[in-house]
Parts: sequence; structure tokens; C-alpha cells
Amino acid sequence: MSKSDRILFGSGYHYITGAVVFGTGLFVALFGGLNTEALLLILSTGIAATIFVYLAIVKQLNRLVRIIRVGEWKTTVELEGQFHELYAFYRSLSLQVEEERNYYEKLYRDYSELLNTLDIAVVSLNDSGNFDLVNDAFVRSFSYGSHGVGYLRLDRFLRRTGLLFPLQAGQYETYSKKLGKRYLVTVTKKKKSGFLLTFNDKTSQWKTKQLLEKTRRYAVDAQTVGDLAHGLKQPLANIRLALDLYNRTKKEQYLQTLSEELLAFQSKVSGILQIFRYGEEFEVVDLSEIVHRVTAFMDPIASSRKILLERITLDSGSVLVQKGRLENVIKNLMMNAVEACRNEDGVIKIKVRGSRSLLTLIIGDNGKGVDKELHQAIFKPFYTTKLEGSGLGLYLVQNFCDENDVRLKMRSLSGRGTVFVLTFRREHDSKSTGSR
Repeated sequence: MSKSDRILFGSGYHYITGAVVFGTGLFVALFGGLNTEALLLILSTGIAATIFVYLAIVKQLNRLVRIIRVGEWKTTVELEGQFHELYAFYRSLSLQVEEERNYYEKLYRDYSELLNTLDIAVVSLNDSGNFDLVNDAFVRSFSYGSHGVGYLRLDRFLRRTGLLFPLQAGQYETYSKKLGKRYLVTVTKKKKSGFLLTFNDKTSQWKTKQLLEKTRRYAVDAQTVGDLAHGLKQPLANIRLALDLYNRTKKEQYLQTLSEELLAFQSKVSGILQIFRYGEEFEVVDLSEIVHRVTAFMDPIASSRKILLERITLDSGSVLVQKGRLENVIKNLMMNAVEACRNEDGVIKIKVRGSRSLLTLIIGDNGKGVDKELHQAIFKPFYTTKLEGSGLGLYLVQNFCDENDVRLKMRSLSGRGTVFVLTFRREHDSKSTGSR
């Protein structure tokens, strides 16, 4: 309360009122007869007047002054004006929110319509792995929507379709055995949160590519055809000669020769069939597990020749290859090493060495080695330095490496031994990456 307010309301006007009432009553009592009862009545009336004036007037005026001074008190007109201003602001804000909502709804519809014009399956994910948007191509490709709301999560979708890929930005070729289809999956991180996935069906393209590859493999160059023909010509001539000698002499030894030549011919034909092998699927396998299984198979063979088969280290890691052909390649290289080693002091060492992006298989022996001038020739079909070899083992190794994206190197010194090095691309997450 200001100084002027204290002068106005703080000077004891309620006391003055009580004194006036008391004096008036005393004056009247003097003329009418003063006694104890009249005096007590006048005193009580003065006190009551003092209290009434204080409660009814002074206190309420003080409160009114405080309201006015702090700005809490408003007239009805002022309050109505403020209410209209507040309502106008709220109305304007509501209209703005509605306009923005309509804008985003239109943007969502336009975006959905744009996605539906694409012939590639598209799905939008939030950070929790839930689907928040799919297009018509996705609905058609994966029968989306016919399996209830439980199908609205990525983990359930992957279990149902059999597709495997990591949820991180990049492109992944994956094959689904359940659907019998191949997809190129593109994972893109959205600006704010979540991911955008596209599924491009590559099944027809892959089949066409395989058909062209099959045609290419049959359309080999003239030199290869000549090598194949020459490789089969000699065993056929030997078979004819052995048969002719048996017909002339009827000696059993020529039947034995004929049997051996037929087995050699069968081996060469089997090798040729492997060269033109078609259709084996690529799959993710543990390289060290394959090596361990093949070395377990080769152990008795090496032991029978008193050759030490030593596994140095087998780092774990997965690769994407044709599994059956990989096993045959490792068997071929190890059998070559066994045949190259001298008895009793022969040693074959196997190692799988891993790095961040590669896995390297090393197979080395201390056998007779290969002359430097023959390093290129031994990879040609039907070329062999062994009396009973088909000449196709190393050609099949090179053919596998070319078609499985494997880098092949050989180091060999005559009389010192041979080392083969096969370098594979590592599959970083075998559980979330499918076959190509």
C-alpha cells in the first residue's frame, strides 16, 4: 500500500467511528440518566461499531487497493476484450494446425501414390522395426495384409519369407528358398529415424544370366575344344588297342589293360562334366568347417603313406560359394599334395587366416614341386605330369575360383614343395546375409 493509501485507509477511521458512537451514546445518557447498565450498553455499542466498520469497509477497501495496484482487478469490459483476444489467438492457431495437418496428409497421399507407381516393393520402417508404410508392389509380392497385424514387424516378415540381410545401409543380394526367388535388397537410413527398404525381384534376370553363362561355358574357344578332344583321343586309342590285342591273343592281361584304360577314360569324362557343371546354388558356409571336414577325410590317406597332415590355425569365418565345388577343390589340392610328397618325411600344412574383409586358405607341402616353366601349363585341361592323372584337377580349381570370386595364387620350387593360396571375400554376418 502506498503512502497516500495509508493516509486514506490507515488513519484509524474505524476507531473514530467507534468513538463517535460511544460519545453520542454518552451524551444522550447524561440527559436521560446515567447508570452502570447504560454505560455498559454505550461501551458495547462503540466497540461493535468499531469492529463493523473495520471488517465491512476498511479491510475491503485495503484489499481493493491491492488488487488495483498489482493489476489483478479488471473491469467486465476489459475481461471480455481479453477473452476475445485469447479466443481469436486460439482460433488462428487451430486453423494453422489444421492447414499443416492437411498439408502433411496431402504430402503423405502424394508420396504413397508415387510409391504405388513403382514396380519395386518398398517398405518404410521405424526404429522399432515396425512397418509404417508399404506400397502396392510390396503387397502383391509378399501377400502383405492377409496374415493379420502380427505381420507388421520386420522380424516376423523375415521369418515368413526366409529373406536374410543386415539392417544397415547398403545393397544385398539374397535368395529365399521359401519363395524360390532372388532379390536385390536396398537398405537406406531415413534422415530422422528408421529405414527405407526396397526389394527388386532379380529372379528372371538371374535365370537369364545363368542361361547366358551356360551358353558361354558351352561356347568355349577353339583351343579348349582342341584340348578336350586331344585329351579324349588318347585314352580311346588305348582302349581300342587293348581290345584289339585281346581279340587276337585272348590273353587276360589285355583285359586288365582294357579295364584300366576304361577307368582312366571315365575319370576324364567325369572331369569334363564338372567343367560344364551348371545350376549349383551359392550359399554361406563356414570355410574352416569345410576345411576341417575335408582334412578329416584325407587323414587316413595321408597316414597310410606316413605323411603328416598338420592343421596350423583355422580362423572362423563365412564365405559365399558353391559348397560342393569348394569341397572338391580342397580335396583336389590336398590329394595333389599327398601325391607330391615323399614317403615318411612328407608334411602338408593347412591354414585358414582371417582378416576384416577376407579369408585366406593356404595349403602347402614339401613335395617335389613344379618346375617354373610349367607353372602356366599345369592349369590347362588334360595336362598332367602323373602317369595316372586325368589332367583336370587344377583346371577345375581355377574354373571354380573364376566363377566364385576367389583369387588363386601358386608358389612352387622344384624339389622344395608347393603352396596354393585361395583368398575369399568374408561374409561379415552369416545370419543376416543370404545367398546370391
